[in-house]
Formats: sequence, structure tokens, C-alpha cells
Amino acid sequence: MKRMTVCWMTVLLVLAATGLAFAASEGGDMAKWKDFMWRVINFAIFVGILYLAAGKRIGQILTSRREKIREDLLDLDHRREEADKKLRQVEAQIKDLDAQREKILVDFQAQGEALKKGIISQAHEKAEQIKAQAQNAAAQEYKLATEKLREELSEMVIEAAEKMIQGQLTKEGHEKMIQQSLTRVVLN
Repeated sequence: MKRMTVCWMTVLLVLAATGLAFAASEGGDMAKWKDFMWRVINFAIFVGILYLAAGKRIGQILTSRREKIREDLLDLDHRREEADKKLRQVEAQIKDLDAQREKILVDFQAQGEALKKGIISQAHEKAEQIKAQAQNAAAQEYKLATEKLREELSEMVIEAAEKMIQGQLTKEGHEKMIQQSLTRVVLN
């Protein structure tokens, strides 16, 4: 209703301005002003008919358009707030990334140190095993060398004893030794 009043007031002001302009003019321009006045009246009647025929529909279109713009603005505000929240989350994650990176580096260093200690421990164990094997092998070699040396010494002693006995032994002494050996073998 208020819009209708504003619309009619505008039409009346235009007509009044036209009348003033018509009154202020000289007679020669009268035809032009009459023509202009009829056009303005024609336009006002056209706007009035248009308002009566489609005024409610145009009002609804304009109102719905206004509501749509208001909803769009509210939606944009909501989206902006969500974007700000996401931005804050991303910034917090970026800050956390530095802390996480440092934590990962510390974890990797600790794992590296543990792995290093494990490898060194295994190397020491392996070295101890190799050392024990070497000691066992050396002991075996010593034992074999000792036995071989004893055998060689015993052979040398036997050879020396044979030479010595052969040089001192006579035929009778030789037979006597055989008899003693046979006696020992038979008794055992």
C-alpha cells in the first residue's frame, strides 16, 4: 500500500512539473509541451495499468529476489565462517607438523641408536665366538703338534736305543731279551 502511494505521488509530481514547465513557456513551444504532457500521462496510465495487472506478481518477484539475496548473503557468511574454521585447523596442523617432524626425527635417531647398539652387540658376540673358535682351533693344533712331537721323539728315542743296544747287545743278550719279552706277553 505504501508503495502505491509513493508511485502515485511520483506521477503527480511529474505532472505538476510538466504543468509548471508548460506555463512558463512561450506560445511557440506549446505544441511540444502538450505532446510531452500527453506522453507523460500516457506513461503514468501505462504504469498504473501495469501495476494493477501485475503489481502483486512484480512485488512478489522483487520480494523473493530480495529474500534470495538475503539467503545468499547468509549462506556466504556461513561459508566464510566454515572456511575460517578450516583455515585455523590447517594452520594448527601446520604448527603441529613442525612438532611432529621434530618428534619423528627424535624417534628415528633413537631407533638408529638402538639399531647401532644392536649391531655392535652382535659384532661383539660374533667376535667372541670367532675368538673362542680360534682358541679351540689353537688348542687342537697344540694338542696335535704335541702328540706328533711325542711320536717323533719316541721314534727317535727308539732308534737311538736300538743303535745303542745293537752296539752293546750280543747274540746271547739278544736271545735273553726275546725270552723276557715272550714271558711278559704270556703272563699278561
